[in-house]
Amino acid sequence: MKVILLIVICVLCSAPGLSLNTNHSARTFKRTTTRKIPITFIGTVKSIEPLGKRELQVIPVDFDARFAIAIHIESVSPTDVPLATDTDRIFAVHSPARLFGVSAEAAIGKKYRFKLTWNGVSDKPRFSDLTID
Repeated sequence: MKVILLIVICVLCSAPGLSLNTNHSARTFKRTTTRKIPITFIGTVKSIEPLGKRELQVIPVDFDARFAIAIHIESVSPTDVPLATDTDRIFAVHSPARLFGVSAEAAIGKKYRFKLTWNGVSDKPRFSDLTID
């Protein structure tokens, strides 16, 4: 009996667009899907500094972020993403050396073509996988 109940629960939970309403609670549970959208942008590295020295509003892109990289974004593709042309954004990365393949000092002032993944959710955007092309 437990096995059958477990199978029924698994089938119900995997149904697309699942919405459960109960009489005991006003909560509605909906399955949400996120789509990963690749973003390409061209930007100039303005500064690189260790995280924690001062308070910054950063965009985390690595699991173990240790550095803040300020980038002036010159162009973005596609355009309907939460990054805008002619803005400065600060990305939190693990290591500038791992990202750029050179020292932090050598990367400052240089223009790069970056690639990034966006989760496609506009109310809580999350980014990952920042690389240079």
